Amino acid sequence: MSRRALLRTGAGVAAATAGGGLSLFAAEPAYATVPASQRFVFEGAGGDPVVRATLHQPYWAMQSFAFDHVHGHIYFVQTKVGSTNGDLWVTRTDLHGKVLGAMALHGFDHGSSMAIQPDTAESPYVWLAGDWRSLSSGAAPNSHTICRVKYRDGGALAYKDAGVRKFPIGLSDFRDCPRPSIDPYTNRLLVRYMGTTSPWRLALFDLPAVIGKGISDTTPVLAKRALPTNAQLGLAESDHFQGVTSYGQYVYLSYGGPPARPTDPAKPSYLVRLDMNKAGASVEEVYRTRAGESLPGREPQGMAIWRSSDGPRLAFGFSSKISGSPDEFRATVFYKSDLTG
Repeated sequence: MSRRALLRTGAGVAAATAGGGLSLFAAEPAYATVPASQRFVFEGAGGDPVVRATLHQPYWAMQSFAFDHVHGHIYFVQTKVGSTNGDLWVTRTDLHGKVLGAMALHGFDHGSSMAIQPDTAESPYVWLAGDWRSLSSGAAPNSHTICRVKYRDGGALAYKDAGVRKFPIGLSDFRDCPRPSIDPYTNRLLVRYMGTTSPWRLALFDLPAVIGKGISDTTPVLAKRALPTNAQLGLAESDHFQGVTSYGQYVYLSYGGPPARPTDPAKPSYLVRLDMNKAGASVEEVYRTRAGESLPGREPQGMAIWRSSDGPRLAFGFSSKISGSPDEFRATVFYKSDLTG
């Protein structure tokens, strides 16, 4: 399969609210305006730096990834399919997916979102969701906090260990299930979480404020807004959330799911752009991406901003599956680089 065949993209899909229009529900408190920024063009130029890479644990599926732009590495999070214990592998690779090291994490999360805060070479801070457990008898386990760990090749950490810095979520509109991402250009932390005032919400903070004060109503927040429902995005309920990141004033999300069998045609996958200076059900664009449609068992997994030497890139990933006993998984990363606005 050629890289050109993998990098096919489709036309934009009109975003619709539940009422059929692109309405703006502003029944939310106002916050400081996020400074204006450019936005990525989904139809624009791009590339595929990582294609069908085998990560540290070939039988665990890639869930998310992020870049250490200072030292030129990618960090991938892997989880064991069907596992309910929150164990993860973090795989460190070069910018083409060659494995350079790995670290084991126990009792953290499913790994559906992560972030990298560069520090020393081969040892950045990894931001993840944590505290994987059930809050009540009979309930499925989930993650309840954001946490930060120091990456170490060959290392291992349990969530309860002292080496894990934990950030409980003290927001009054927080219910559960936080997911972190860091914009490497603005040094802002974006948190997606299940809210009390809408099904899912987004909050944007300066990272130093979070490190110094935690995540609570007393931490200065740059912006908050509801995340539109799948119906408001014009998507099916089976189009699952698969990744989130931010660049400037805009948030980017990935949606989709795997085919029933690896040999079945790929299911639709979507890229979504939202404006943090807007609220409610407002949607900027929903775009069906055909990148990687020839990958077997293609499932979107993860998004990240790549601060490359050639400029900003919006990276989005796919896990692919090779049937076997057990199944094997590969990781592929695409990016968009055209900006406008």
